[in-house]
Amino acid sequence: MKELKLELENCYGIQRMSASLDFSNKNVAVIYAPNGTMKSSLAKTLEAVRDSKPVEEKVFNYSSTCNIVYNETVISPESIIVINPFDENAFENQGMLMANDDLRKEYLSIHKSIEDKKQFLYEKLKEKLKYSSRSNFDTKNVMLKDWGSKVKAEYMCLDEIYSLLHDPKMNCLLSEEEIDYNTLFNDKVYSMITTGKTSELIEEYEKKYNELVEKSLYMQKGVIDHNNYSNINSSLSTNGFFAASNEIKLNAKDGSTAIVVKNQDELDELINKEKAQVLNTKEIKDLFEKINKVISKNKDTQAFNDFLQKHQEIIVEYKNIDEFKKKVWVKAFSCYEVMLQELLEEYKKAQDDLKVLRDKAKGETTDWKKALDLFVERFYVPFLIEPSNQDDVILNMDLPSFKYIFSDNRGKKEITKDSLLNVLSTGEKRAYYILHMIFQILVAKNEGNEKLIVLDDISESFDYKNKYAIIEYINDISEYRNSSGEKIFNILLLTHNFDFYRTVASRITTKNNAYIAYTNEGTIQLEKGQYTKNIFGHYKKCLESGCCDNIMVASVPFVRNLIEYTEDDENIDYLILTNVLHFKNDTQTITLKQIQNIFNRYWCKSNNVSFASERENELIYDVIMTEADKIADLEKLEIENKLILSMAIRLKAESYMIQKILTEVTNGNDIINAIYSKKNQSAWLIKAYRQNIHDDAMNTLDLVAMITPENIHLNSFMFEPILDMSLKHLYSLYQSVKELAV
Repeated sequence: MKELKLELENCYGIQRMSASLDFSNKNVAVIYAPNGTMKSSLAKTLEAVRDSKPVEEKVFNYSSTCNIVYNETVISPESIIVINPFDENAFENQGMLMANDDLRKEYLSIHKSIEDKKQFLYEKLKEKLKYSSRSNFDTKNVMLKDWGSKVKAEYMCLDEIYSLLHDPKMNCLLSEEEIDYNTLFNDKVYSMITTGKTSELIEEYEKKYNELVEKSLYMQKGVIDHNNYSNINSSLSTNGFFAASNEIKLNAKDGSTAIVVKNQDELDELINKEKAQVLNTKEIKDLFEKINKVISKNKDTQAFNDFLQKHQEIIVEYKNIDEFKKKVWVKAFSCYEVMLQELLEEYKKAQDDLKVLRDKAKGETTDWKKALDLFVERFYVPFLIEPSNQDDVILNMDLPSFKYIFSDNRGKKEITKDSLLNVLSTGEKRAYYILHMIFQILVAKNEGNEKLIVLDDISESFDYKNKYAIIEYINDISEYRNSSGEKIFNILLLTHNFDFYRTVASRITTKNNAYIAYTNEGTIQLEKGQYTKNIFGHYKKCLESGCCDNIMVASVPFVRNLIEYTEDDENIDYLILTNVLHFKNDTQTITLKQIQNIFNRYWCKSNNVSFASERENELIYDVIMTEADKIADLEKLEIENKLILSMAIRLKAESYMIQKILTEVTNGNDIINAIYSKKNQSAWLIKAYRQNIHDDAMNTLDLVAMITPENIHLNSFMFEPILDMSLKHLYSLYQSVKELAV
C-alpha cells in the first residue's frame, strides 16, 4: 500500500499531528492549511528528515517525536524531495544554480571549511596589526592591495607570503609586539613619506645610514645589519643556544679581527654598540632631527612621529615604503605560520575535490537543456535563459550559470541577473525560481527511484496563466514512470491558496486526496474532500432534500449577492435580505415564507424548496439566533457554522449599538435614521458609537467590525477568508456580544 503515515509531536510549529495520506489510487495529495496552521512546519519536518538532521521545536525547546512511515517502512532521507516556497534570498546564490542539490551541498561544504579557516586567520591578523574587532579594517582587501594582487589571486598572494616567511630579505626591524599598521602606513603618513621634502630627507638619511653601516666591521647592508642581528639574537635566545654553552665567532669584514661571543649579554652589548656607532653619529642625528621637524608639523602624523622617536632604525625602511609594508605583513603572518600552512594545504586539496565535482557537473548539461526547454515551453515570462560556461558553474560563484535575455516589444537584450530581477514582477521571479524545481525533478526522474515530492506553496504570487502552467506540470510529473512502467513520484502539495487547492482537487487528484487542515486544542486535524467543488451547489441540494436550517441561514448572503449580480442593489428582495444581515426596523419581522419565496425566485427556480412549510410565519431572525446558539465551542471547518456566527454577531452588535444611541444620545433618532439610509451600516454605527458613547464595549465592537464583513459578503468564487478564520474565535466573540446585549 502506497501510504504516508505521520505521527508528529513538537515538530517546529506542529504540537501534535496524526495523519495518513493514501497514494494508492492517486499519487497526488493536496493540503490546504490557513497561515500558521502547519504547512511550513510540515515542510520543515520533512526537510530535516531529508537532511538527516534532528527535528526541533524552536520556541519552548520541547523534545520532538517524529515518526514517518512511507510505503510501510520508515521513510529514508534519500526518498524525499522538498521544494521550498519562493524566497527572494534564494537568488543570492544563483551562480551555483546549475548543479544538483548533492553537488551543491558538497561544494558548499568544501568552501565553508576553507572560508572558516581563512576568516579566522584574517581576524587574528587584524588583531596583530593593532585593530579592534569592531574596526572596519578589511584585512583581506588591504593585504591584496599592498601585494598588488587581484581578488581572484587571493590564494596566490597567500602562497607568496608563505614562501617568504623565512626569507632573510623580508626581515622586519620591528618585533611582532611593535607592529602597528595604522600608525606606520595610514594615508597621511604614506603621502608625506612618498612626496615632497620628507621623501628627499629619507633618501638622504638612507644613503648616509648605508655609508655608516659599510664602515662597521661587523655589519653589512643587506647581509647582516641591525635587523638581522636582532632576529639572530631573538632566535638564539628562544632556542637556548647560549644556555647549552655554545659560542659564536664574528669575523670582521676586512679580516683584521675576530670576536667570540659566549653569552646573551655579550651579543646584546655588541648589537647595541654597533647600532650606536651608526645612529648616534652627528650626521644621522641631524638628518633625523630634520625629518622629525617636518613630520611633527602635521598633527595627523603625530602618532607616527612618536613611534619614530622609539624606533629610529626603521626610517631606512621608508626609502621603499611599499616593500616595508610587505615586510610587516610577512612579520604578522609569521606569527600564524601553522594556520597559514594548514589553510593553503586544505585549499590545494580542495581544488582536486572541486575538479571531481566539475566533472560530475559536466554530465548534467543534457538535463539542464531539458529543464530550460521545458521551462520556456510551459511558463510565460519576458525573458529567455541559456546556459553560460557550464564547466565553471560549480567552481566559481562569481561566474554566471546562465545568460539572461530580456525580451519585449522593443526587442531582445542580454542583461545581468541583477538587472533582470529588478525588472521582473514577483510572479515572474517565481517562475524563474521554478526552473530549479524542474531540474531537481528531472534528475530524480533519471534515477528512477520512487520518491516523495513535497511542494510548499509553489503557486503563490503566480499570475493565473503561470499558476495553471504549474498545475499542468505537476500533473505531468505525476505520470513519470520508471523502466518497469511504475509511477515514481508521490506528490504532496501544501498551500494556503484556496483557489489552488480547489483547482488541484478538481483537475489532478480526487476529493479523497484533498484535505483541509485545522487546529483543535493544539492537534492538527485533516478533513478530507471538503469544498473541492461549488459549495452552494451542495447547499442547494441539501435544501431540496429536506429542511436544514443551518444551511438555509448560511445561504442568505449568497442569494443576496446573486440578486445583486443579476438585478441590482435597489431590488426589493435584495433589500429584504440586506435587512436580514443588518439590524433594521423590520429585521425581526421578516418571515421564513419571505425567505423561501426569494430563494425560489432567484436560486431554486427549477426545483423549489419548501423549508418554510408549516412554519411560514416563523421569523428568520429567531432561526439565526437559534442556530448560532447550537454551535459548540469546538474547532470545526464547516463554513455554515462560521457564517451563522458571523451573522448573529453582527445582528446582536448592531442591535446593541442602535439601542444605546437611541437611549443615551440626545439626537439619537436622527443619527440612526441617517445611518439606515446609507450603505455599510455597520461601519457607520461603529463611527457614531465611538463619537457619542465610546465605552468599554468599544474593543468588542471593533472586533465585530474587523471580523464579520468579509465573512458575510460571501460568494462562490472566494471564501478563503472565512476558511482561515477560527471557529473558536467567532464563538468567543459571539459570547462577548451576547453579554453586551444583556
